[in-house]
Amino acid sequence: MKHLAEYREEIHSCSKCGLCQSVCPVYKITGNDCTVSRGMFIMLKGLIRGDLKMSRKLNRYLDLCLKCGACTKFCPSDIDVVDIIASAKAEYFKNSVREKLISFIQKNFIFSLGVNVLKNFSRNIKSKKFEKKVIYFGGCSGRIKGNRAVVKLLNSCNIEVITPDFKCCGIPFYVRGDMDNFCKFKENYLEVIQKYGIKDVVTTCASCEKTIKGFSDEISVKNIFEYIRENKLNLKLKKYKKVTFHKPCNIDNYEDIKWILDNTENLEYIEMQDYDKCCGLNGISKFNEYKIMSKIFQSKFNNIVNSGAKTVLTSCLGCEAALRFYSFAKYKVEDFTEFLEKNI
Repeated sequence: MKHLAEYREEIHSCSKCGLCQSVCPVYKITGNDCTVSRGMFIMLKGLIRGDLKMSRKLNRYLDLCLKCGACTKFCPSDIDVVDIIASAKAEYFKNSVREKLISFIQKNFIFSLGVNVLKNFSRNIKSKKFEKKVIYFGGCSGRIKGNRAVVKLLNSCNIEVITPDFKCCGIPFYVRGDMDNFCKFKENYLEVIQKYGIKDVVTTCASCEKTIKGFSDEISVKNIFEYIRENKLNLKLKKYKKVTFHKPCNIDNYEDIKWILDNTENLEYIEMQDYDKCCGLNGISKFNEYKIMSKIFQSKFNNIVNSGAKTVLTSCLGCEAALRFYSFAKYKVEDFTEFLEKNI
């Protein structure tokens, strides 16, 4: 991770064209230029020059960013906004007792104690042995839910699944600016991979996938849906199901997911409006911003309900939590991998 000052050129290359305004979910609600990358870059430029000081107010605007990457995809200069904001967050984190306390609670009570308690109820099975071997990085989702769905599906593709006890991928700490803990999770991942000597890794969570892909160029990381499509696994549901799908911001292989949705027998897929728009999770724990985030949740809720499907599938633990949190029992939320394993 570069220091904020090292992003000087990237920030300067922002032409202030305003395209980010047209795609930013938060800006569409607030209309405040400080909540979109163009406005944030103006503030960060002032911070680098010394005209501004890092403050709680500036940090609040950084926190409002959903890290969905929509602005980067539309940026003519191809500026990686998420990395720059994470770097700015890291500057604030260094001197913020409040942020360090939140990170401490996250690490020791949510992603350690909480996950360790829940994993006692996880569904784990032993993989069959095949010549092709992959390591399953389940992250927090895998530790809580177990490996049953992944092992069953990949065994059907004649792939053996090795399931070490990984920790979190570290993305919650990265977006908070806690780079020390983020690096510790990265080290844990690389140490485990080295121990097994297997260079092929499979995951089921979009956020984990994007994060660990950046850890090493020597390790091949694929989402399980890529393996399913590559092996043309014959999928047939036991009973007819009508579903819709929410595409997580961090997933890059939606074409593999779409192939599965279109080629699974007894499965009717209804594409909801704005299926690929952010669910708003990044603000779910910031209760002081709930008025803003609830409008994003409401829009997603309406699109799901209007699709007519009673089941919405996704492939990110965070998205799954957000969609379930705001479902009001109007629809069922399921992880796509677990849905397939349970119904075929």
